[in-house]
Amino acid sequence: MKEISTKTQMGKIRFFEKGFMATHLINLGGRLGIFEALNENKEGMTVSALASKLGLHEPYLRIWCQTAYHFEILDCVEQSLFKLQPFLDEILGDRSHFRNYLGNIAMDVDIIAKGMSEAPGYFRSGKAAEVYHTPEFSQAIYEPTKNIPLMFLAMILPKSDRLRQLLEKGISFLDIGCGNGNLIIQLALAFKNSTFVGVGPDGFGIKAAESTISQLGLESRVSVKYMGGEDLPYEDEFDIVSMVVTLHEIPPDVRGQVVRKGYQALKKDGYLLVLDLPYPAKLEDFRNPVYDYGILDQFYEICIGTIHLSSDQQDEILTNAGFKNIQRMPIGEGMFGTITARK
Repeated sequence: MKEISTKTQMGKIRFFEKGFMATHLINLGGRLGIFEALNENKEGMTVSALASKLGLHEPYLRIWCQTAYHFEILDCVEQSLFKLQPFLDEILGDRSHFRNYLGNIAMDVDIIAKGMSEAPGYFRSGKAAEVYHTPEFSQAIYEPTKNIPLMFLAMILPKSDRLRQLLEKGISFLDIGCGNGNLIIQLALAFKNSTFVGVGPDGFGIKAAESTISQLGLESRVSVKYMGGEDLPYEDEFDIVSMVVTLHEIPPDVRGQVVRKGYQALKKDGYLLVLDLPYPAKLEDFRNPVYDYGILDQFYEICIGTIHLSSDQQDEILTNAGFKNIQRMPIGEGMFGTITARK
């Protein structure tokens, strides 16, 4: 174990500060279109060419590029051509890639930072902030999660032959907490024999989903409804019920009811599929990197009343609802975990 000293502790705090600066630099690069431009010109671009292409002030852009080089986000070829470092094309440059992280960075800077500035009052009162029900907030939230369906298709389906076979054969699929419908829309495009229903409490997300469904002509197989999971009216209707990054977001006072309603909506032997962030049960696991995303998500969402569940707590709530054969599989290097269960 490395010896702890004033110097090492200061280095740690400076490292955190450096990460804060890098986060803002990345967000700025995303908003200005720098990463997309460099992704389109993989051989590299001069600052002058990049400034001309994007209509940016060249002296400012030069400082941005030099600082991005310092952070090892950019490389420089022949002292003049700046280019993305290896693999950052899919993480920062290509917004259609399921690994693209620019939406998460934007949420950190534009949404979470605002919440953090207001957090002291909530920490003193113990009250929860009301989630901002505006189109702007909905868009900000859906941007970092829009590629989850692509991850689902690229990383989850290939590991589950049974799930893929069911979707190909033709089943009924219910998504609880569907947001803007991106998951069920992508699944409907990929599996033309299946039908999909999504429900969610965000009216702006539901309106966006309805618009996309109409534009794609999917009305016969895809529908969405504005309702919370605790109000589900279905009984023995669906082969699969999913909750994708939803279980931890459900208010604790209705979470058990939502899971029971999901159980009720399933046909006998139907599947529950949950994708969520792992969260530790023991203090010693709070330094286990497997739980990084869950720990940070819980920290910045505590002031809006979000309470994450450990695996034991998840098992308890699923078992109490009647589910059996609960199984888990890590996804995305531990960032997410999938849970499957049967009725």
